[in-house]
Amino acid sequence: MKNYATKWILQRVTAVILIPLTFWFVYQCVFILSYEYDEIRAFFFSKINASLYFVLVIAMLYHAKLGNETIVEDYVTSHNLKRITKLLISALIYIIMIITTIAIFYIVRS
Repeated sequence: MKNYATKWILQRVTAVILIPLTFWFVYQCVFILSYEYDEIRAFFFSKINASLYFVLVIAMLYHAKLGNETIVEDYVTSHNLKRITKLLISALIYIIMIITTIAIFYIVRS
């Protein structure tokens, strides 16, 4: 993505999405500490909780991808190293997104 304005906007959009979801996740984690196994299982099998967690993880990963690519663009001087590093960042993030999607859909489907 060469359009830096678009990257900047997307990073701000993901940050705005992450703010309430992070508060939700931390709030839920406080209560999960006192849950029994069946309650924890029910929490993650809930479609709303699984959906919110899915959006949280995907937004967090994409936000991290944009931030890491910006760091590489700003501080790596070698064109080849910059290209390879950005390719590795993208590949790793997209693989993790696919694994997360499969895992969450498998949990919800069960």
